[in-house]
Amino acid sequence: MTVVIVKESGGVICMAGDSRERMIRSAASLISSRGVSATSFSDVVADSGAPRGSIYHHFPDGKQQLATEAIRWTSDRVVAYLRAGTESTPDAVLSRFIRLWRQVVVTSNASSGCVVAGVALDTGAEDGLMDVARETFRSWEAVLAEQLEQAGLPARRARGIAVATLAGMEGALILCRAEGNVQPLDDIAEELMRLLPATSTGG
Repeated sequence: MTVVIVKESGGVICMAGDSRERMIRSAASLISSRGVSATSFSDVVADSGAPRGSIYHHFPDGKQQLATEAIRWTSDRVVAYLRAGTESTPDAVLSRFIRLWRQVVVTSNASSGCVVAGVALDTGAEDGLMDVARETFRSWEAVLAEQLEQAGLPARRARGIAVATLAGMEGALILCRAEGNVQPLDDIAEELMRLLPATSTGG
């Protein structure tokens, strides 16, 4: 299984590092498609090819620690992708964000979701993992809102569109898995673009 993050060239960032890094990458991939409860240490070891004993060495606090690292690994790459953008119009900023999630669907043949959603949907409200998921979603919203504002949208409007877009993409991943194709995401993306002022979308 693979976790995909779009590069500027449209390719995929893959991490080849040591066994700890491979286990984090595998955990992110497995949780994104199965949820955290259905992802065991044995699954992560098998998927990553890491020595079995090493997982307890690297993650002595158990699966919660591994899931936390998987979320943070993914989040770091999402934020880095967004920060690398140089788009100067709201429609270009939004298109870039949507393109990230579309690549996840296309590359995984609509079988993968989002590791953060996989944790949030499968975790109790009082669990520490929910705090990590909440912080991650908020950070993605903040970066997108900031970029939309820099591109000319009023701050309040930028935040509202950022929240709607993130929610739309997370929901789109679920619908794409159910349908087995990228069409739901494309449909949602079209509607999200309509939230922008006509002047920013060429209307």
